[in-house]
Amino acid sequence: MLHIVGECEKRIFGLRPAQRLEHQMRKRDDVILVVDASAVIDDGALDWLVDHRGTVIASMSGRALAVAVDSSDVASAKRAVSGQPTQLPVVIPQGEQFVRKLRRRVALGAYSLADEPVEAIEKRLFSNVYKGVTDIVTKYVWPWPAFHVTRFCARLGITPNSITFVGVILVFVAGWFFYQGDLPTGLAAAWLMTFLDTVDGKLARVTNSSSAFGNLLDHGTDVIHPPIWWFCLAHGLVVSHPADSIRVWPAFWIILSCYLIGRIVEISFHRCFGFNQYIWQPLDSAFRLIVSRRNIILLIMTVGLILGLPVMAYLLCAAWSVISTAIQLIRITQAFVLARRRPVTSWLY
Repeated sequence: MLHIVGECEKRIFGLRPAQRLEHQMRKRDDVILVVDASAVIDDGALDWLVDHRGTVIASMSGRALAVAVDSSDVASAKRAVSGQPTQLPVVIPQGEQFVRKLRRRVALGAYSLADEPVEAIEKRLFSNVYKGVTDIVTKYVWPWPAFHVTRFCARLGITPNSITFVGVILVFVAGWFFYQGDLPTGLAAAWLMTFLDTVDGKLARVTNSSSAFGNLLDHGTDVIHPPIWWFCLAHGLVVSHPADSIRVWPAFWIILSCYLIGRIVEISFHRCFGFNQYIWQPLDSAFRLIVSRRNIILLIMTVGLILGLPVMAYLLCAAWSVISTAIQLIRITQAFVLARRRPVTSWLY
C-alpha cells in the first residue's frame, strides 16, 4: 500500500521518513500511497491525499511529494513523484483543518527533508500536534522544553508509554511528599509529572506510535491523580500547621467537590453538543487558561509556598475552584438556552 520513490537516510524524530509513513499507513488499508523518500506528511495532509486521490501534493518549493491512487495508476504516480511530466495535477497544500483532539486548527503539513533542515520540520510537526486550548502553563511554559525533550526521547527510541509510566511513578512520589508535609519536594515531583504528561502525548503523535493502552493509561492517570494530590496536600498542611486543620479539611472537600462537578459538566457538555466545552466560544477558550484544574492549583500552591503562605494558597485554591465551577455551570446553562433557538457550534470549526 506504500510505494517509496528514491532514498533518504535523514531522520525526523528518530525515524526515516519512509519508516514514519509506514507507521501512519498501518491504520489505512484503503489506499495506495506513492511518496518521495524525503517526504514528511502529517496526518492532516494524509487525510487530504485520501480525499483527493490522483492529485499530487507538493512542498512549498514545488517538489512533488506524494499522491494517493488506485492500483492501475501506480506507474503514473511514480513518474509524477519522480518529477517527470504526467497528467496528474500538482498542488501545494493550502488552508487549515480542525483537529478535535488538539482543540485547534492546523495547517496541512507536507515537507521535504531535501528542501529544509530536519530541525525546522521537527518544530513544525511538534507545533502541529500541540493542543491549542489548554492551561496557561502547558500553553506558554512547556512548549520549548517539551520540544527538546520529545526530540531527545525520539532519537533514543524511548517510547511514549515509558514516559507515561515514569509519570505514574511521580504521581505517587509527589503524593507521598505532600502527605508528609514536604511541599517543596512534592511540588517539584508534581511539576515534573505534569511536564512529562505533556511530553508523552507529543512523542506519541510525532512518532505515530500512539496505542490504545497508552491512551487509556495516560487519560486514566489524568483523571484519578488530582484528587489524590489534593487530599495528600491537605494532610501535609495539617501536619505542618495543626492549628489550621479546621480550615484546611473543609477546603479539601470544596476542591474535591468542585473537581467532580467540573468533570461532570465537561462530560455532559460534550455528550449534549458534540464538542469540548472550552472550544464553544472564545471566552471559554480563554477561561481554560486559568480554570481551576491541576496545573492552576499547582501554580497557586507554588506561589503560596514561595511567599511562605501555603495554607492561604490552599484556601485560595478552594475559592477559585468554587468560582471556576460556577462559571462552568453558567456556561452550560447558557448553551442549553441557546440550543432552543439554534444549534450550538464551536467557534473553531
